[in-house]
Amino acid sequence: MRLLIFIFGLISAQHVMASTFVGNGGNAGDIEMQITMGQAQKSLAFIDGNKDNYTADLCTCSSQFEGRPVCDILKKLNQEQTRFCARFVSMKAGDLYRLLSEKGNLSVSWTHDQIEVQEEGRLRGADAVTDPKKMTMTLNQKRFLDLDENERLFLFSHELFHLTTYQGKTLSDEGEIGPFKGPDGGRQFINAMAATVVMQANDYGVLREYAAAQKRSKSYKKTYVSVGYAAMTTPNDTTTAFDVNKTTGAQFGVRYQLTPEFGVLGQMSLLRGEKVVMSTINAKEERNVLGLGASYRFFPFANPLTSWGQSHLVLSATVDLLSGTYKYDEQGVGGSAKTSSTGFTVGCNYFIPFDSGLWAYAGASYSTLNYTYNLDNQVDLKYKDNGTTFALGVTYGF
Repeated sequence: MRLLIFIFGLISAQHVMASTFVGNGGNAGDIEMQITMGQAQKSLAFIDGNKDNYTADLCTCSSQFEGRPVCDILKKLNQEQTRFCARFVSMKAGDLYRLLSEKGNLSVSWTHDQIEVQEEGRLRGADAVTDPKKMTMTLNQKRFLDLDENERLFLFSHELFHLTTYQGKTLSDEGEIGPFKGPDGGRQFINAMAATVVMQANDYGVLREYAAAQKRSKSYKKTYVSVGYAAMTTPNDTTTAFDVNKTTGAQFGVRYQLTPEFGVLGQMSLLRGEKVVMSTINAKEERNVLGLGASYRFFPFANPLTSWGQSHLVLSATVDLLSGTYKYDEQGVGGSAKTSSTGFTVGCNYFIPFDSGLWAYAGASYSTLNYTYNLDNQVDLKYKDNGTTFALGVTYGF
């Protein structure tokens, strides 16, 4: 029987996250909110699929949550309150599931301001507020992100049940409801139902289903620090054999996102190359390139809960400052020359998320730097442009 309910839940929740919340993962909280809404929707689908047997385990604590506050809420219920809670949740689960499934029913938004609600003639601080008439839910973004996964689902589910009615009235935190007595009976009742959604999400594996998305690196972070390997290939100088047309080395960078799309960046490449000229001359070149500029970020895939949905392409344009050193040696006799130049580089890098803030990237860029080495006032070694650079590396976002 439980297997059939599980299959029903998976089928009925296929359209999870259907446009009730607009967020592509580029803003703080987008992913966490989509995960929470998905968890709530699927948990409600399972409850609705089991409504004919609602007294079995609803409004009771799962063993995995022993000692947790969300479990304590349910353990304090007496038998009458447990039955009342179970009956109401099973009756309303289908309605709330459909509310989350259908486009445009519920508007969810963030605020950075403190939320206060009127209760018993005075203001009380809150993490979220719901307006049943306007079908809107507003959550304090910072507080929501500070909560753990279970606490987010509990908070969101609590607000959802404010959209339901009992005896023709929308549920309120104030006053008595059924066997839930006292001035805050409504809050006790709604908390018990919210805790039940969390328990069912755990029992049916909904929380585990989103574990990878929870841990995956998230693109709404503002600062990205990178280290990688770069290989630069320059066109041959046909007028001399002394050119070093391939250099490799380390690449370091930092990017700050001003908005989800636009950012600023700085990058340093420390490149080295060697070449044997005419079988007897050993030539070495060092190129240090500092680039400063702007970037534009693009998300090719729509679903931010997947690895591909978090992956993104970063297009960049920088002003470059190059300092170069060229050395050559033939049987202990040689010389050196230095140069500097300013130019431009355009590039693109694709970022793929790992876990815990780490990313991998690969990309290519093209530089317009041109510069000349004067070797012992005899040979001018000219580079008309730096050509193409390919890079691979890792990034940490925070």
